[in-house]
Amino acid sequence: MLVLGINTVADVCEAALVDGARVVAHVSEPMTQGHDARLAPIVDSVMREAGVAFVKLDRVAVIVGPGSFTGVRVGVAFARALGMTLSAPTIGVSSLEALDDLPREGRVLGVLAAKRRPPHRTWWVQEIAAGRAAGEAGELDEAGILGLAAGMDAICGDAGDLPATAVRIVPARPSAIAAALFAARLAAGDFPAARPIYVREPDAAPMRPVRI
Repeated sequence: MLVLGINTVADVCEAALVDGARVVAHVSEPMTQGHDARLAPIVDSVMREAGVAFVKLDRVAVIVGPGSFTGVRVGVAFARALGMTLSAPTIGVSSLEALDDLPREGRVLGVLAAKRRPPHRTWWVQEIAAGRAAGEAGELDEAGILGLAAGMDAICGDAGDLPATAVRIVPARPSAIAAALFAARLAAGDFPAARPIYVREPDAAPMRPVRI
């Protein structure tokens, strides 16, 4: 089961190829913008490193957010186009399902710091049960997270800035490897759609027409 994983939702552009539960190749570059220019070369590098032709891919997995608005759009559009070209299923994996050390047992609250201008401090959150999303992704402040975490077995992700809690903390970040492994475990036909997850409106606003 050859699965290509793509991650463009954060300050990184990366791709990974797995064969079942084995990581075959992985290429990652830190970046805050320019994912559209680098994603195709990075994917090509992964396939070349692995010595695998694109036509051999069984599935394409892409992290669909929440995260960088532009990054999500770039990754999803690329993955959909590649999957369509190869007649391979394109599988959407949320940023919280794609955390690299996500526990696969029990109820877990996935958290990732949402980039907000001060004084706001919020996190993307999603409940994960047995390694799969058990609800929609949302955005919560510190108090909201601590209230929701009370019934969880663990908090996984960007939890370093949260106050001390009795719930077990598992530091983790979204990764292309985790996304690919997630997709490789899915039963045939049980494929979440590769549809962007936008928890809030983008910060950028369209330009107003200039009157002359």
